[in-house]
This record gives sequence, C-alpha cells and structure tokens, in this order.
Amino acid sequence: MAKSYEIHLEQFPIEPAVAGALVWSAAAGLTPDAVAIRQTLTGSALFAEELSSALMVALGLPGAT
Repeated sequence: MAKSYEIHLEQFPIEPAVAGALVWSAAAGLTPDAVAIRQTLTGSALFAEELSSALMVALGLPGAT
C-alpha cells in the first residue's frame, strides 16, 4: 500500500512500528508474534481487510481469524 502512495518501503519505520505493536500487545496481556507482525506491515494483499485480520492474529487477539 505504501508503494501506491509512493512511500518506499525502506522509508517506512518498520522496526519502530513492530516494537510499538509488541509493547501494546504485551501490555494488553496478549502473546504477540513479532515475525507475523512484521510480515503484515510489509506484506501486500488485494484487500486491506486481509492484512488487518492477519495483524489482529499476529497481535495475539483472542478469536481473531
């Protein structure tokens, strides 16, 4: 998605975004998956809902599929 806005992936702050997601998830008492979070933030899909659903699972939200 970033590419469609002409934001190069190397300019997107991936590591701070992953770190923030991990902190948020852990503070909520969840069990996050850092690799999966990184994949959703750098991945692509036809519909945004696919990535947002994958992010919810990666964050460890119960019942997210």
